[in-house]
Amino acid sequence: MAPELRKTRFVCLSDTHNACPADGAFKLPKGDVLIHAGDLTKQGTFAELRKTLDWIEQADCEIKIVIAGNHDITLDSTFYKEHGLHFHNQSPQEPQACIDLIKEYPSITYLNHEYTHIYLKTQDGPRTSFKVFGSPYSPANGLWAFGYPPAHASPLWDQIHLDTDIVITHTPPKYHCDESKHNEASGCKTLRETLWRVRPPLAICGHVHEGRGAERILWDLDCPNVKFKESATAYWTDPGLGLGNRKQSHIDLSAKSPAPLNSTVSWIDASDGINLDGPAETSRNGLPVWKSTHSLAWTSATSGSGTSISRASPERAQSPVLDKISPVAQNQENATKARSPEAVTSECGTSKFEASSEETRSRGSREVPQVAEDLGSAPAYASLKIGIHSATRGQGGFPPSGRCDLEALAARRGRKETCVINAAIMASSWPYKLKDNRKYNKPIIVDIDLPVW
Repeated sequence: MAPELRKTRFVCLSDTHNACPADGAFKLPKGDVLIHAGDLTKQGTFAELRKTLDWIEQADCEIKIVIAGNHDITLDSTFYKEHGLHFHNQSPQEPQACIDLIKEYPSITYLNHEYTHIYLKTQDGPRTSFKVFGSPYSPANGLWAFGYPPAHASPLWDQIHLDTDIVITHTPPKYHCDESKHNEASGCKTLRETLWRVRPPLAICGHVHEGRGAERILWDLDCPNVKFKESATAYWTDPGLGLGNRKQSHIDLSAKSPAPLNSTVSWIDASDGINLDGPAETSRNGLPVWKSTHSLAWTSATSGSGTSISRASPERAQSPVLDKISPVAQNQENATKARSPEAVTSECGTSKFEASSEETRSRGSREVPQVAEDLGSAPAYASLKIGIHSATRGQGGFPPSGRCDLEALAARRGRKETCVINAAIMASSWPYKLKDNRKYNKPIIVDIDLPVW
């Protein structure tokens, strides 16, 4: 029997960089779950973190899920130990105190390259559940925290469970919500490929302020010749955009919308490539694009009648994560060189922990350390075993044929879409020279259907 589904509202934001509702930078709407995709602060001081965590804790959402970003440097303890004085030479910070501070907020779930299962428990809430993976990492660019080189991207993102419902990363995936002020795609190619395999309903990110927005991806699961292929991408038109516009920035992917996520009535007929509302108007990133009043009329949010959200402590599940950290900073003379893949493989060979058989099957037969009890033990992508991927990895087809990515496709073909959301609040780019020149976006509200537990 199919599980009962119920609409759940997510309030998504990222890159607030010390901005908060009390300062008038943006208004925080009600929701069931608040997600902050990193860059809580400018430079991660204790005072900056406390200010941000205070307003997140007070938000009218039952659960708040938070990850760090490259600007939250004290939450990357090993990076801060080596480079902290470059930022805070007059007032050095204590990374462990900053990490411990997060534990003081009962409704905030902090994910440091971790996976957990969330249950919404408020009686008058939706009482739904979902599996979420959150990671602070982004491709290394200058002397900032949580950076990784291209060679480490694959073992890093292989840690995302295939059954994950919501992926939260600071970096966007390549070619989706990642166009920078230099007109370059600044996201991670390997993360995009991982999203093809996982196909989570939501992938929430930030980091590239100019990339703020949403894109709905229909993955091509049939093509046996092109790996990690996409069928089409739809681009969201923000109903709340514009000075003086009082509408909310809302995306409705629930069953009540004209074209629910992963529904049989899709915004494009994937079997013959014919759009339900007409031909493609433009092409971007080599993919067909449709401007459809039916499929892209994601209307402004309305208040749910009779809904009252109260704060509750989330139920945290132990999840496999990485156990140490290896700082990576490119384009800097004094940056530490990342360890070689050979050294990474050798180190992981002595791991004391093994994933369960179920986790091993869903994570590509990798040996993975368990979650560290202390949140200060930041994750280390460089301590991962670099495995040998199957030749069919990312290849479409029809199971049980061995000529397709069986792990990603078997019994999972119902997952065929992902909505990528870059929820950057700060519209201006770093560095922020004048306060009056800063511009802010609205939080993005997303409604999706999730199983009732």
